[in-house]
Amino acid sequence: MRYWLIFSLFSPVLFSCDPNRISEDTIDIDTYWKADSVANFNFTINDPTIDYNLFFSVRNGVEFPHSNLYFKYNLLDSAGNLLETELINFQLFNAKSGYPLGNGVGNLFEHQYELLTKYQFNHKGSYQLSFQQYMRYDSLPEIYSIGYRVERTASVK
Repeated sequence: MRYWLIFSLFSPVLFSCDPNRISEDTIDIDTYWKADSVANFNFTINDPTIDYNLFFSVRNGVEFPHSNLYFKYNLLDSAGNLLETELINFQLFNAKSGYPLGNGVGNLFEHQYELLTKYQFNHKGSYQLSFQQYMRYDSLPEIYSIGYRVERTASVK
């Protein structure tokens, strides 16, 4: 009985390992996501011969005053060269019904969006991914955190 208890406590840790994940991080937003606030994330690519997927994640409250979120991302290499940039519009709520999209618990919802799929980096080294909100308002309420994820496209054996 004791062994089953120990196994049940540690099994989420054992089974939650993701061999495809290269890097992942989240930044909490204090009160408002301000237009002049840029969230920077740094990560390292060790194998430029394989393809990667890059994701943006956001956690918002149900009182977010819009159905969508405009943001811009920049991907830079270690020399500061701009590799990719795009202004993106993602839906956080259903435009017609207003029902929150994403995974939610109570009044909090999480979303993960693909930025780049099967992306190949030119060389190994460090990279920076940055996000900035591009809504019509200087300060966005009900955005609690933003983050990123870099993963291999397929499992390495």
